[in-house]
Amino acid sequence: MLSVISSILSQFDLPGTLLSAGRFGSGLINETFLCEFDGGVVRKYILQHINKSVFTRPDLVMENVATVTEHLQARLRREGVADPASVTPALVRARDGRSHHVDGAGECWRMFHFIETGEVFDIVRDAGHAHEVGRGLGRFQALVTDLPPGRLHDTLPGFHHTPVYLRGLDEAVRKDLQGRLAEARAEVEFAQGRRRLAPLLTDLMESGRIPIRVVHNDPKVNNVLIDRRTGKALCMLDLDTVKPGIVHFDFGDCVRSAANPAGEDAADLDSVAFDRFRYEALRQGYLSEASSFLVQQEIDLLPLSVQVITFELGIRFLADHLSGDAYFRARFPGHNLHRARVQFRLLERMEAMI
Repeated sequence: MLSVISSILSQFDLPGTLLSAGRFGSGLINETFLCEFDGGVVRKYILQHINKSVFTRPDLVMENVATVTEHLQARLRREGVADPASVTPALVRARDGRSHHVDGAGECWRMFHFIETGEVFDIVRDAGHAHEVGRGLGRFQALVTDLPPGRLHDTLPGFHHTPVYLRGLDEAVRKDLQGRLAEARAEVEFAQGRRRLAPLLTDLMESGRIPIRVVHNDPKVNNVLIDRRTGKALCMLDLDTVKPGIVHFDFGDCVRSAANPAGEDAADLDSVAFDRFRYEALRQGYLSEASSFLVQQEIDLLPLSVQVITFELGIRFLADHLSGDAYFRARFPGHNLHRARVQFRLLERMEAMI
């Protein structure tokens, strides 16, 4: 594998000699590698292989990523940040000047500068961390609020369109391709009993009653980079899903990810909880940045978004389990069914509190 990685790395404009390259992070979609180069000073870079089964047009994904990262860097420079690449994702261009490299097999690779002072967490540690996760999301949205949504491609049509996922679950139940329906009956019934949640946000979006903005679309806890020296949020990572949408997609998913201390892969369903204190800390952190551009109706809909997006991820996990784990990487048999159960248990806890 190292020889393959070395060959790919040679296509990027990098200084010095490769010292090491190894798998990095816990992402479910793309393959990620941390690479070290010695060019007099040892520097680290992130190399990623884009999953074409999820992102069928990686060229358009990379156009979006380049547009957003360049916009973020320009905004930060205007605010007086001398080296934006040290605090926000910044691409390393390929030797031909492109934002990515396509290898002989047609696979798409891209590189980022590694942000040395940052670290990520899969689970929120406390209310202070929750506040920074929310503030990091609000800060990102504030920085891109002047980026016209029409400049970005819709690289994942239907992403965060909850009725689309509900139809996907209906289809997976009908076909039962893997013969897994019998063990998931309770979860299917749980989802059917909450079908009313599916259109609540998308109907408002499609009617024009809430603004379309540039949003992240996947702001889970481990996509918020935290400065290990200060504990403050630095930036949002994983910009593949950035595209036009509504802020509620982001806020709902962020809370869903952050307010359950047991985490997305909680081994014990009884440990799944909705932490009201973390929710409130995250909300306050988010609004400390986002209230500068949100309209009142957007603010009023934030609590509803938490339930809708938690429901959405639960039915996505459930449909993927029934269909053979084609989207979310499963680490053991039944992993996506377990993930669905965690989200549904979390939704039950939310229903009792917000």
